Amino acid sequence: MIGNTLIELNRVDSTNEYANRMLNRDDLDDGVVIWAYDQYAGKGQQQHTWQSEAGKNLTLTVILKPWSLSPDRQFQLNKAITLGVVDFIRKSLGKIPVGIKWPNDVYLGSQKVGGILIENRILGNRLEYALVGIGLNINQITFDGALPNPVSMIHHLRHEMKLREALHSLLISLDLRYRKLVQDASADLDEEFNRNLFGFGQWRRFSKGNEPFEGRIRGVDECGRLCIETGDGEILFFHHKEVEYIL
Repeated sequence: MIGNTLIELNRVDSTNEYANRMLNRDDLDDGVVIWAYDQYAGKGQQQHTWQSEAGKNLTLTVILKPWSLSPDRQFQLNKAITLGVVDFIRKSLGKIPVGIKWPNDVYLGSQKVGGILIENRILGNRLEYALVGIGLNINQITFDGALPNPVSMIHHLRHEMKLREALHSLLISLDLRYRKLVQDASADLDEEFNRNLFGFGQWRRFSKGNEPFEGRIRGVDECGRLCIETGDGEILFFHHKEVEYIL
């Protein structure tokens, strides 16, 4: 399903924006992939940008139409896609520890190797389509010093990956996870996603507003909220940007 149609671009502002413009003109099939060699205004969460050196990384958008997924369960798509990215990295790197830093980052150890931005369009009581933007650091060696903790797969592989081969492998992993989702294997997704969360089950320091506290991650609910257990046994639920990890 994913990658049957591949649109390759030399240079674009943002693959998500390009996909949006295409959808305004045409009715595209489920699973169309837009892959850019150079993305100069990539989008991240909360108006942030995604920086990527031209020709070194994977920057792409997958157009999905998970019509069987109700809007109140839309975060299940995030879980499926993120697990697909994790599968690809594990397949490529072997035993290097990979984790999901809620809600949308992928980590190698304590460093960020990728990010996911999913923009959903809801029509009535169904999810009309989703623009799944993925940025993965593959062969980039140096990064902007303002970025706090970036890493590339090349830092662990010690050699460059062929981007087209990496893309093909990634799309296979995403397709397997997406098929499971549309077949409604949500219980398996929940357990696996939680088990792969960065810091899952570990006592760590967090910050709510400017106030630090200790807790341990218990998982993520279907609404996408992070569930943290405090020292006195209370379970707190947080939306994105309501809590931060103190690394």
